[in-house]
Amino acid sequence: MSTRFTMPPVGAASSVVFPTIHRHALGNGMRAWFIPHAGVPAVTISMVMDGGVAADPPQRPGLVSLVSSLVTEGAGGRDAIAMADAVARIGGHLAVESGADVSTVTMTTLAEHFEAGLRLMADVVQRPMFLEPDFQRTRDLRRSRLIQSSNSPAAIADRAILGAVFGDHPYGHGAFGTTRSLEAMSVDDLRDHWAHAWGPARATLLVSGDVNATRVEAAAEDSFGAWASEARPPARLLVPEVGAERRILVVQRPGAPQSELRVGHHGPPRRTPDYHALLTLNALLGGQFTSRLNRNLRETRAITYGVRSGFEMRRVGGLFSCDTSVQADATADAVSEILRECAAVLADGQIQADELASAKASLTRGYVRHFETAAHLVRAMATLVTHDLDPDAFDRFVSAVESLDASDLTRAAQGAIRPDEAAVIVVGDIDRLGPSLQSLGRTVAPIQVEF
Repeated sequence: MSTRFTMPPVGAASSVVFPTIHRHALGNGMRAWFIPHAGVPAVTISMVMDGGVAADPPQRPGLVSLVSSLVTEGAGGRDAIAMADAVARIGGHLAVESGADVSTVTMTTLAEHFEAGLRLMADVVQRPMFLEPDFQRTRDLRRSRLIQSSNSPAAIADRAILGAVFGDHPYGHGAFGTTRSLEAMSVDDLRDHWAHAWGPARATLLVSGDVNATRVEAAAEDSFGAWASEARPPARLLVPEVGAERRILVVQRPGAPQSELRVGHHGPPRRTPDYHALLTLNALLGGQFTSRLNRNLRETRAITYGVRSGFEMRRVGGLFSCDTSVQADATADAVSEILRECAAVLADGQIQADELASAKASLTRGYVRHFETAAHLVRAMATLVTHDLDPDAFDRFVSAVESLDASDLTRAAQGAIRPDEAAVIVVGDIDRLGPSLQSLGRTVAPIQVEF
């Protein structure tokens, strides 16, 4: 007996109708946004604070992220253990994230404990304790993480490409800073930064879950209505200078059997009018398993397990990069092919109909899954807040992508992909790789990466 299985036909991509955001403004300048989401008796709460890693003082990289971590360690008269116990008692989960442009504290808890969760959130953002033992412990953990990262080729390459592309711009370093900057910090540095950077005028409260707007507004007023602060508006970030970085920068790892590679340059901000075209272009170039870069380096040349490209779009600029790890003797070939594939998408008539259709489908077919849960909706609202996007940004996504043609992608590529200006980072054995890298016609220079 045989059974025949027929795959169901693929339907059209579902458009997104993003829910209406209930907006409320407190007298102290704090905003509160809410989207109801019934069905699961839970609620997700985020406080988005304007000012992220890019707000680190020049001599204190890592400060903003450390402040964000310490506010959740002890607050409102509770030390770290008491705070963890209070969160656990309401079935909650508390997390913190420091991005380039904003810092975010998020809690998920049961809907019946919404007000209790919001009061804990209010303690975290308004009444952190910055206790010396918590500071010392958290700083020691970070130093250990930095030591571990200094032995990771991928972490080294990630840090090196930021420095090569952004230089001294505030986007030019990661969240954890360096061991040297951590050792120079004191708990008073954290207290001072918090006092001048965390305040209601910088804050947006985001809520989604099985509660209603009246309840959210009342709880927000109760927990945050009296919040006052000395916080100043964040400093205005300048657009990063775009330069031609044609060097191949090598971080020496003697005897390394593989080379970790990053090829990248300045990219556009999130509010670029070419946003949809660039996402689709990247899906075609290196954003999915069937993309050009992966087919070339993995399937045709068999020199890597995988390669990807991506646009990291921030408020006033961004990064375009291609990332992979290849066998050492194929390093120069991999760099050459990455640059060649990036150059190929700049030429008119080089984007084929079938790969364009595949790229579009990879973005649109599952787009609705990004808005299924309360946590998804809060993260989407955080994106709107961070980049000051129009309320219908998500509604327009599917139609905007589906309306693109090959010429749209080529035009966007010509404005945003610049292989001749790209920095190339190699974490590998320069003694072994030097001659082959020099054959690429670029200056090859050793560099040190600080952790």
